[in-house]
Amino acid sequence: MFNETRIGTATVVEFIRPDGTVEPMNVDLQYRSDDPHAVTMRFQTRDQESTWVCGRELLSDGLLSPAGIGDVRLRPDHGDVLVLELFTEDSHAVFHLSADELGRFLDSTYAVVPAGREALDFELLLKDLLA
Repeated sequence: MFNETRIGTATVVEFIRPDGTVEPMNVDLQYRSDDPHAVTMRFQTRDQESTWVCGRELLSDGLLSPAGIGDVRLRPDHGDVLVLELFTEDSHAVFHLSADELGRFLDSTYAVVPAGREALDFELLLKDLLA
């Protein structure tokens, strides 16, 4: 039997509007040990919700240097600030978030599944796919 561990944290990021104004936005970060390479980010505004899934390694790398070449990119800015960019075919969103908060969240995920020890339970995955 596979034992799944879930880790989550809620934080507030700054959404940088195209006109340069800043709007606080709630974000839930979620990690599941049964999907050890992924982190789910759920962005919430008053009337909308958007969910993005990105690699845990990308987030970890982005704490120290620019990471990501696709739809999700993360890079350090100044001080404790990280710049997260999300791209779709027709839009581009920019967020500022705390490197310390993201680092603490990632540390908690690595305490559950250390780097290099990520393994998928293919039996459980197959069972989910066939359900």
